[in-house]
Amino acid sequence: MDSIAPISGWMLDRIVALDEVVPGFAGYVFRASVERRQVIAAFLSVAKLDGDGAGDTAEFLMRADHRSILHRAFGWVPPGLRATLGRSGSQPHEPAYYRQLFDLMSHGDRYLIKAIWQSAKLNPERLTIITGVPADLCDSRILTKIKDCKHATDVALSVDLLSRRGVDRAALIDALHQSDGINDAIKHWSMRMSFPPGPIPAAEGYRPIGTGIELAAIARKYRNCSRGYFSSVMVGTHAFGEFRCEGREVLISFDKTDGMWIVDGVYTFRNFDVDAGISRAAYAFAARQGVPDRRPDRSDKAVEALRRLGRFHGDWGF
Repeated sequence: MDSIAPISGWMLDRIVALDEVVPGFAGYVFRASVERRQVIAAFLSVAKLDGDGAGDTAEFLMRADHRSILHRAFGWVPPGLRATLGRSGSQPHEPAYYRQLFDLMSHGDRYLIKAIWQSAKLNPERLTIITGVPADLCDSRILTKIKDCKHATDVALSVDLLSRRGVDRAALIDALHQSDGINDAIKHWSMRMSFPPGPIPAAEGYRPIGTGIELAAIARKYRNCSRGYFSSVMVGTHAFGEFRCEGREVLISFDKTDGMWIVDGVYTFRNFDVDAGISRAAYAFAARQGVPDRRPDRSDKAVEALRRLGRFHGDWGF
């Protein structure tokens, strides 16, 4: 004999009450299939048990078919409700779950009903996810990849941010439909979004880095850690721009502290030493645009030595 899944909480109390009137009722429910358990739970979640009718109720629940039980509980049975209850697991949920499920399948928007129909499993959290995400994300091809409510919130917020930053929302949604992993798909598409404006707009000899794709290209070109700043650039606390002088290009790094932009550094390929003349020109260009310099005191030889030794090890925060 297969092991019997336990039942606890409000439903156990009602089962015991009915078993006192009709002995054997509790054993019947414990041995029932998953769908019948949930059908009985749905009935008991809305039915009022009184002493006079308790026996008739127990007998009815033991002999009636699933549709009849649901019809007596709710007045009618929306299409798919029985099958949905059969995918709700062996454990009864709180009574509000059954009323919410019935209301959604009776009066919910078509896309919500479709998402419920197509869900491989259902429980209160899955219903919260289905009803909580925007309509274009409420699709089984996306919902099956969402782990929990927090993940659903993160996905919805990320898609909204990307669409506000210039990413084609319809194309992104289509990519999420086809993706194996929703996080990887969003990460990939985040490279296409526009960054918040940096401190200096495009000008002759200067090109701000405006998207994740451009930042990745710059990181490959300079072979440095600039791509690791993606999150900071995305929220607008860091920025990059490419400066051209005397036919040569360098990368200017900007940092925003207490609402004020400063030049964080000027870099070349693999963070090798920048030509002194080009470095001065880059800082002077930024200064003319109202962006000051935060270079360390050049008289401190120990600081300069540490910068040179650390140039292959990513960002030191200077």
